[in-house]
Amino acid sequence: MGKTIELSRVRQGEHFTLDGVEWVKLDETHMGAFVVAADALPDNCPFENDDDREDANNFCGSHIAKEMERWLRDQHKPIFDATLERPIDLTTMDGMTDYGTPLAVARLLTIDDYRKYRRFIPLASRPFWLATGWTTKSSPVSNDYLAYRVSTGGTVYYDGVCSAYFAPRPALYLKSSILVSIETEEEQKSIRDYTDTELMDELYRRRRASYDPD
Repeated sequence: MGKTIELSRVRQGEHFTLDGVEWVKLDETHMGAFVVAADALPDNCPFENDDDREDANNFCGSHIAKEMERWLRDQHKPIFDATLERPIDLTTMDGMTDYGTPLAVARLLTIDDYRKYRRFIPLASRPFWLATGWTTKSSPVSNDYLAYRVSTGGTVYYDGVCSAYFAPRPALYLKSSILVSIETEEEQKSIRDYTDTELMDELYRRRRASYDPD
């Protein structure tokens, strides 16, 4: 069975549904509820499809960021309307801060998000991208064509940003006041689920209650 509650009342690690998409609540912050899709999106795409872009592993302005925003706007307007624009920390794996902390609506998990909330994040049916790059042009290694991704088994590795073998997995900040649907543990029983003794006891209880004065 399902019931509708405010997102603020959904517990950390609990699954809920919004506009037909299943999500997992990772945290409740002053910035809103931080959530991640329970699975990666069905269509793989490259992190970046512009070979000439100098900061190809910069999530801000990337192909995958545009694809996720398009997915929200075109297919899930109720989710898009409930999404909050919040900063995303794009520090690369080697600590370079060239990409800063820009505002984002549709976003991926960063590698720090993934490590922090790993115990709440279910494995995905497809490998998926993270928003974290390996390094930047200003690093001594000088490679901005690698970004991190997660395998179906949950392990993290980097890959070329033009690879189309990995899927987006949206991570959003949502308004805590919105209504969402959750599954409850209560199950309605049919009459066949009760024993004869239980049915007789219930009938006897109801008959006694009908004769008791108010």
